[in-house]
Amino acid sequence: MRVLVVIDMQDKYLSLYDEELLTNINRKIKLAHEEEDVPIVYVKNIGLAGSKTGYELSDDLLMVSDLVYEKKSPSAFSSKAFTHKLECLKATELELVGVDGSSCVAKTAMDAAKLGYKTEIVKSCVGARNDKVYEKTLKKLEGAGVNIL
Repeated sequence: MRVLVVIDMQDKYLSLYDEELLTNINRKIKLAHEEEDVPIVYVKNIGLAGSKTGYELSDDLLMVSDLVYEKKSPSAFSSKAFTHKLECLKATELELVGVDGSSCVAKTAMDAAKLGYKTEIVKSCVGARNDKVYEKTLKKLEGAGVNIL
């Protein structure tokens, strides 16, 4: 089963990225939900202190499920609830979108690949603050078996 994982689409971060990113991600969510019948899982960073204030998902993000998980570390796999949900969904393939492509998306992708998930990053739906670092990161991810779409 394929699952779309939306990472850190929070107002706190979105001002750092091109406005087109949110539009692209919402389009991807809509397609996955309405036409492909793919479960959508949202992951949000709450920082090391575990604060919820200031870490809300963007009001403009298309929410099609209540599957929202909190993490304190870059990888979504740092959330036991997220990991458990993937097991319950019998997920075998993860499609990743969100921010940042050099950090949280990359760490989640690397962990997913190590755990045996078929892992894909939708490049048009991933924001990165440093293009040079992001391109190097993508090469490492490809080397680890992550598909870049």
